[in-house]
Amino acid sequence: MNLAHDPVHTYIFDEYSKEQLEESLDKIKFFNDVEMGMTMSDFVLEEKTMSKIFLPIASFHDKKLDSSNDEIVAAMEGVVYPWFGVSYRIDRIQFSMEQSKLDQVDHSREAI
Repeated sequence: MNLAHDPVHTYIFDEYSKEQLEESLDKIKFFNDVEMGMTMSDFVLEEKTMSKIFLPIASFHDKKLDSSNDEIVAAMEGVVYPWFGVSYRIDRIQFSMEQSKLDQVDHSREAI
């Protein structure tokens, strides 16, 4: 997961230092096989109304992309109100056992 802002400037992660948060996020295995999503740049540049209400704070890391602006939004939070949103496929971790070898889904306790 790539952070878009320093944790101090977010509501979700404001109790963490950047080093603590990076260390914690590096230990967690995120499964982000979302079929639909919005890129960081589309969120800010194309969705003007939504970007006045929400701020994207993290994206799913994708090694194939050149910029984190092209990555899918992983988490967002309200600019004024304490509204939060996260994006991931919990059903794939829990129920996708038959395709585990093909789609490389991690079903361990560390997987989110």
